[in-house]
Amino acid sequence: MRYAALTAVMRRTQPGDADQAAGPPPGTGAPSAGPHGTAGPAGALVPALPPSVAVHWAARRLHLITWGDAPVPAGLPVGVRQHTAPAAMSWVATICLMAQLELQHQPHAARIALDSLADAARELSKAPPGAPFRWVREARREAPAGRRPVHRAFDQMALGSFNEKLVIESVRVNRSLSRVEIAERTGLTPQAVSRITRNLLTTGFLLEEGRRTTGKGKPRIPLMLRPDAACAIGIHVDPEKITLVLVDLCGSVRARRSLDITERSDPHSCLEWMKTATAQTIDTAGPIGAKLLGVGIAAPGPLDVHAGVLLDPPLWAGWGEVPLRTELSRMLNLPVLLEKDATAATIGEQWLGAGESATDFVYLYLGAGAGSGAFLNGDVYRGASGNAGEFGELTAYALKRVTPDGGPEMVPECAPMSAVVARALAAGLPLPDGAARYDAVCRAAAQGDARAVGAIRDVAGIVARGAVAMTDLYDTDLMIVGGPAVPPQVAELYLSEISAAVNRFPMARRVRTVRVTYSTLSASAAAVGAAAGVFHTTLAPRLRTHSGAPAPARPATTAGAPRRPLTTTPFTTVFHPTPTRETTR
Repeated sequence: MRYAALTAVMRRTQPGDADQAAGPPPGTGAPSAGPHGTAGPAGALVPALPPSVAVHWAARRLHLITWGDAPVPAGLPVGVRQHTAPAAMSWVATICLMAQLELQHQPHAARIALDSLADAARELSKAPPGAPFRWVREARREAPAGRRPVHRAFDQMALGSFNEKLVIESVRVNRSLSRVEIAERTGLTPQAVSRITRNLLTTGFLLEEGRRTTGKGKPRIPLMLRPDAACAIGIHVDPEKITLVLVDLCGSVRARRSLDITERSDPHSCLEWMKTATAQTIDTAGPIGAKLLGVGIAAPGPLDVHAGVLLDPPLWAGWGEVPLRTELSRMLNLPVLLEKDATAATIGEQWLGAGESATDFVYLYLGAGAGSGAFLNGDVYRGASGNAGEFGELTAYALKRVTPDGGPEMVPECAPMSAVVARALAAGLPLPDGAARYDAVCRAAAQGDARAVGAIRDVAGIVARGAVAMTDLYDTDLMIVGGPAVPPQVAELYLSEISAAVNRFPMARRVRTVRVTYSTLSASAAAVGAAAGVFHTTLAPRLRTHSGAPAPARPATTAGAPRRPLTTTPFTTVFHPTPTRETTR
């Protein structure tokens, strides 16, 4: 998803089919289809790199790529390795291919760099004709400056389960770590790390990669999570569709099922479908199905998360109060967790997506409605009742759309998909009947139709004002945008409007730059996030739960339940104080 969104951004720098258009970047002096036409005549001299760039990269291994017969820039440091790409392969396609490779091998570091690259592409689209496209990557780092580290180990009191989870968290965040690196990141002693990792290897929670040479001394053996060590089911209950996914411990979706919601859909029939689909998914999952930790449900608010009840959702006329969590737990005989959809998406991004394991960020979820979630101080923030993040009211007050008595009005643009369709129709864009209208608008916008682009930008601009209020409220410097309303081909339209607003209007804009990035999970964020919520509640290292955290419904019996690889029961943190130091059980 991130690669597709970046490709859409980069193609704006080179009109036409970027996979077929040939030539080097605009402004390099060779024939090029830049954003403003041909940058210069064939054979023109290529400008020398700025001295600051040459100095910055003088001690690095620098690779230079040119296209076709393009001349080599002057002022390059000594020892540069040169590569010539075929003239038939555009520079945009080459950069996007490099980005895809890096996203695969270094996802956390790559996301930050690629956001910077996308920002540079946006600026190029505003530049005068013939302007060169120059971008220097910052030094690689695993997280933006200012991020707080993960929980540190406890040295005075032995909390075996906490430290066990701490090791899992460190490996998850970094994808793979050696025992020495785990000790450095957690503060655990090497002896404690050795005991904990031995236990996790024995139970099949971790696995060893090939040996890694780091210089003198014994080669280090990286450890990584075993994907099939555990799984969870996530269910997104949406006014248009119910989506069910089976997710393994490393975030891969192993199975997916969906049910379209119609006017005749009632709570009982939907619960029966969830029961049947869950049972079929577990049966067909193979051995990993026996390692199910639980089921997470994501649903639009308002909710009573303590009672597990869906409270007369506004887009479901006649549903009333639905005891979703209790009923599904009884039907499945499994522990079930109920979360607000935007909250679930926030957890999913932190665990499996673009959250980059940041301790503070906000998530803007755009679908049939607009919602938000916040990950603060290392944990998701749910609020006293589990309904934190109501986005529509923030937008109404930001735009001064209030009722005569001072209350917030309903903002149509906070239902982005229907608002975009309405604006596109008003602009004269012909659209098919039925549920595919929004997809048709997105396709037209990706092809450059001004009516579709204008409709999306107008709605994104309204949503952006609510995002400003959310940025001021939480004072965070990372905002993730995703949801069904933000497919990759139009993500740039939303992100550019929101990024401009949250860095222009907030009170603290002089001391805080907000990075707006695209969701990795996007359309699947709520469903995958509901499953990630099971992992987070079960495995996240924390001493206490935020107030307002939902208590999961438990099945009436646990007979036949699979053996858990950790010293925890689903959704419960269990501590085992002992007289010895950092002991695991």
